[in-house]
Amino acid sequence: MTKSACFPRILYLLAVLACYLLLRPNPVTLFMAACFACLSLPLYRRLARRACRLRRRVLRRPQGLPQRILLKLVRKIPLFGYTLLTISVIIIPVATLILLVSPQVAGGLARLRELQENNFQLPPEWVQYFQTFEKKLADYPGIESAYNELIHNIDSTLSDAMGILINRSFDVLGGTMNVLWSLVLFVILTVVFAVYARRIAQVCSRLTQVPPAMLRRFVSAIRRALRGIMLGILLVAAAQGFLCGIGFSVAGINQPAFWGLLATVVAPIPFVGTALVWVPLCLSLWFTGNSMAAVGLALWGTVAVAGVDNVLRPLFLQQGIKAPFFVLIIAIICGLASFGAVGLIVGPVLLAFALQSLEEARALYEKHD
Repeated sequence: MTKSACFPRILYLLAVLACYLLLRPNPVTLFMAACFACLSLPLYRRLARRACRLRRRVLRRPQGLPQRILLKLVRKIPLFGYTLLTISVIIIPVATLILLVSPQVAGGLARLRELQENNFQLPPEWVQYFQTFEKKLADYPGIESAYNELIHNIDSTLSDAMGILINRSFDVLGGTMNVLWSLVLFVILTVVFAVYARRIAQVCSRLTQVPPAMLRRFVSAIRRALRGIMLGILLVAAAQGFLCGIGFSVAGINQPAFWGLLATVVAPIPFVGTALVWVPLCLSLWFTGNSMAAVGLALWGTVAVAGVDNVLRPLFLQQGIKAPFFVLIIAIICGLASFGAVGLIVGPVLLAFALQSLEEARALYEKHD
């Protein structure tokens, strides 16, 4: 590489390094903004095309001050329209949660806090039932040992999970300013990524020496993956939480909206999902004498709630990422283990990137052979 060709790449690297140093404390916000910008970029470009058509119409009008004002307004349509869309994506779900769930959050969190302070002790009816069951297992030492170990592991896992959930929930109020700053930064970065998408792609192509056409195929693959994630994980989780809330309300559970929200949060967890919420509530109804409500809620959770997960999630995810469903599940689990909650998105996106890389490599080898 000649000196004249190397120097511009050094300048690009310095620009990337400067941006990295500025945004390094907010990696999750940066990643989520990039994902949302990639997913919604076609909408921004559609707004830009409409603004271009409006600009041609305005140019046909007589010249003067009104025409200049209209031209300035038309130029701002894509930016303002896209910014408004990004803000509404945040405000509408938050406002919906505040209106529907907030009246029940205090009671639900108080109940969770009470359970935590009591070390998640079981109700007396539950204790009596399990003691009777353990006495029957005393005649089978091997089964009794395995049963005790299983109960201990479940108790430890649930205690840790609920403790984290409660502490995070109560810490939200103390971190309100951090949350607001993250939301503002998310909106700003999303708009910047969308407005300067072509320039960013140009810099990436020149920096990595990847052909622009190949880079566009990578972006398209990631966009399809994000669309599948949006439908297969987020939308399905919201639908499951809504169905759980309906079931909890019919079964007579207190604070059904809060428990439905909790079911939405845990729904993306593979294999267990909403069962982490509705199974304990079914047991609670059973041991308090509401056997019909417990059976009905168990059937609702098994057929309706789990059915939505088993049918829609594979359908949506495999439309976005051309891979076997068990591979997608492994990607989600590994993403959760490596990156936390944001791993629900990072895992499938990295899988889509890897699959597209393999496809591009195969095409290049076939071209040269």
